[in-house]
Amino acid sequence: MPTYRLVLEYDGRAYAGFQTQPHHPSVQSTLEAALSAHFGVDRVIVHGSGRTDSGVHALGQVVSFTVDVERSPDKLRMGLNTALPPEIAVVQADRVADGFHARFSARGKTYRYRLVQRRDRSPFLVGLALHLKRPLDWRAVEAALPALVGTHDFSAFRGAGCTARSPVRTIDRAEHLEIGGGEHHLVFHGNGFLRYQVRRMVGTLVEVGEGRLTPAGFAAVLASGDPSRAGRTARPGGLYLVSVDYDDEALTATT
Repeated sequence: MPTYRLVLEYDGRAYAGFQTQPHHPSVQSTLEAALSAHFGVDRVIVHGSGRTDSGVHALGQVVSFTVDVERSPDKLRMGLNTALPPEIAVVQADRVADGFHARFSARGKTYRYRLVQRRDRSPFLVGLALHLKRPLDWRAVEAALPALVGTHDFSAFRGAGCTARSPVRTIDRAEHLEIGGGEHHLVFHGNGFLRYQVRRMVGTLVEVGEGRLTPAGFAAVLASGDPSRAGRTARPGGLYLVSVDYDDEALTATT
């Protein structure tokens, strides 16, 4: 049975997250409906690389599925983009190796959090970035970021309801990028992330930039493992799943 991989972009504002939710629209249920119609079968079950929360966006969400129908990747991509709503797009489709799984085959992920400094809010950025009314001390933020790099227990930034068996994760990239026009990005790459971890890290880093927490204090929050010491959870609209890493062997189809 062929295994396919799709890379998706989506605007998460219209959806209650990636995962199927009873009585609420989700990216997964919308995609599964389009796939079922495309292949002419009762149901196609997709597996996502991760469960982005309500209001979170993706530039490179990966899903996988198997279906007993052969289809060229180009025809699959074009057919789905005709059927899907404008908030979701398939930017890549591939036939991949048997046994590939979007979640369990993943080796790393990159997330980006988008912040915009300006006096007045922009109606064109609502739900797409965090509006900062006052400038942050970005040097202080940059001084705090190295504390995140390495293998740590990230319990301090773990959200309520997280079901991960272990809070230990490895981050090998944590950086601040100044984009211009008042826009700033915080970028994180690691082997995996806990529920709300990136948003709680960002919220605590904003407190560093506001002068309410020192870089050393930020490191102490991480070391404490105490979620009550972390800053507020940053809003979901600024968060983007940028890309997911896989070994080449997992992506190579056997036929």
